[in-house]
Amino acid sequence: MLNRLDFRLKMRLNGLKSPALHERMYRIDVNGTPCDVQHSRFNLNWLPEAGIDPTVIVDLGSFDGGDAWRMKQTFPDARVITVEADPDRIEIVRAALAASDVEIYNFAACDLDGPVEWYTATINGETNAQGSLYQHSDAYQKRFTFVQQAKDPIRVEGKRFDTFCAEAGINAIDLLHMDIEGAELSVLRSIGVVRPKLIYLEWREGAFRGHEGTTSAETLLRDLGYNLLGNLSNDRLYQHSAA
Repeated sequence: MLNRLDFRLKMRLNGLKSPALHERMYRIDVNGTPCDVQHSRFNLNWLPEAGIDPTVIVDLGSFDGGDAWRMKQTFPDARVITVEADPDRIEIVRAALAASDVEIYNFAACDLDGPVEWYTATINGETNAQGSLYQHSDAYQKRFTFVQQAKDPIRVEGKRFDTFCAEAGINAIDLLHMDIEGAELSVLRSIGVVRPKLIYLEWREGAFRGHEGTTSAETLLRDLGYNLLGNLSNDRLYQHSAA
């Protein structure tokens, strides 16, 4: 509790006065048809509060397109890019963002270029859960008993983050928003020369087999010049020292 209060104070001292959101579903309009999508805890007010008028936002782990949609609605002049690896969920994302100018890509962000193993996941047989490059740990399975992860992986296209930036013509990023089920460290290892001003990512310590854990990622982020602004339980907010 004290640690969270310390980070709230640190965020306020850095000008981020708005509170974190609660993850929830909300309704958008897709060419006259209502569509329910989900957003993360990231508060988009943090960008202007940090003195950032975003021109490029990258969202890794689209899920259903809910975060990318609100990013584009809030910052219509910004280039908003969203990436989803799952071959089933990508169709959900495309449908939800059909009426937007969000750029949509289908690949697994990681530290390899080429095919990678991907474990799909479902809830009650439907694609209402996120897939992952990693198998769920026993602890994850006990906590989220309603999520069924496939025992055998499929193959999807993998891509390094620096490769993607080069191909997409990205040379600066204002916000890198990640919810990619354990692949955060893999992305950070391939980040290349681009240093996003803000990085927001989800941590699930001990949730994936063969995953190095958050300590390695935190060390790498410090080496890349990032300072931890907010420890929001399962989420972290980092700011680059040059921002």
